[in-house]
Amino acid sequence: MNDDIDVLPRLLEEVKNEFELAYGESEIIRNAFATLEAKQATYKTANEFAIEIGEILSKALGASISADKLPNGKMYYNIAHRLLTDVLGRNHELVSGYASDVQKNLNDKAKIGLKVQAPELNLDRVAGIVNRFSSEENFEDASWLLGEPIVKFTQSIIDDSIRKNAEFHYKAGLQPEIVRTSFFHCCEWCQEVQGNYKYPRVPKDVYRRHQHCRCILDYDPKNGKTQNVWTKKWNSIDKERVERRKLIDVVSVDEREQKRYNRVMKSSGAVYGAWNDRNDPYNKERERHAQEFYESVRNRNKQHEIVKVSNNSGLSQSDVEKIYNHIFINEYDLEDGRKRFDPNYDMAESWRRLSEIGGKNIQPHDLVMLNHELMEHDLMAKGMKYDEAHELTNKTYNYQKAWIAWMKEKGDL
Repeated sequence: MNDDIDVLPRLLEEVKNEFELAYGESEIIRNAFATLEAKQATYKTANEFAIEIGEILSKALGASISADKLPNGKMYYNIAHRLLTDVLGRNHELVSGYASDVQKNLNDKAKIGLKVQAPELNLDRVAGIVNRFSSEENFEDASWLLGEPIVKFTQSIIDDSIRKNAEFHYKAGLQPEIVRTSFFHCCEWCQEVQGNYKYPRVPKDVYRRHQHCRCILDYDPKNGKTQNVWTKKWNSIDKERVERRKLIDVVSVDEREQKRYNRVMKSSGAVYGAWNDRNDPYNKERERHAQEFYESVRNRNKQHEIVKVSNNSGLSQSDVEKIYNHIFINEYDLEDGRKRFDPNYDMAESWRRLSEIGGKNIQPHDLVMLNHELMEHDLMAKGMKYDEAHELTNKTYNYQKAWIAWMKEKGDL
């Protein structure tokens, strides 16, 4: 339609003027840059900066856009797409730039000579807001999207920056640790997901936020003094242990069996013992095992697998088949494209116990997993997106919470 050609430039100009005025007057913005210049800024500072930027843009949009300024009082797709891609793109530049400067200072302080990784503009998130806007016939029915969703989008840029740099550092041989802190006991869900997580064993929920969530996600590479996985340098304690083993020429039964598994049973999905942060500090074995286990399950007789899990869990075969397809087969529109869910080591272990003949080793959290995946599947089958379905299902069946309780009971956490 032609009306948006005339409307859009005026709206963009008004939003820009409102934003720049508030931006220049913000004490939080001034303090953030002063802290950055003093090389004292952390991701907590960056989070506060992002929230302020998001709130400034939200107020600028609210002050500049109303039904009487739009054709037929509706935010048509063309207007929403061009307007929000522009203003959210500028927010992304501001916030990702600030986050990159924070990460550079942290890298320099830790004596890590790695290039800072800047997250790309998440066009899927922009599209989500645009599509929601244009689906309403009246602007007023969707005007709330100019509020908290704008702040949440802007805050997520910091989370994306943390995730991207932590992943890059992990691949370079460091051991990143992600810390999530609940903001003034935000809610029960945020209380459960807060904690310290060694990368890459970081649950996806750590990066998720609900509306009005102001919890803090933090990452500091510390001093960078960790084992280099590429050159296989060992610290003095590990070297001493290896030399001692060489002298006495003793290899335990467990070690022999583990080597046998690594050499002979790579595609079987079998497990001898349990991988953990002590014997698999870089998560390489767990990642490898999860990939191989998922593939082995897909190669098994599907009906036999479903019958075993049904007998062990008490769920009907039809429900178990839904769960099986949901975990191992179905493809969904996820954050990084249309694909199957990524293999997960802890879920692989749960499925292994559930599918063993007799099911003697099944743990409480294994059953929670089945119920979680079933409810999540049913919600998504009704059209709900994964993030929404996952968050809603967690209120009833929280696999992560049950897994943490089990790990604490074992003394592993």
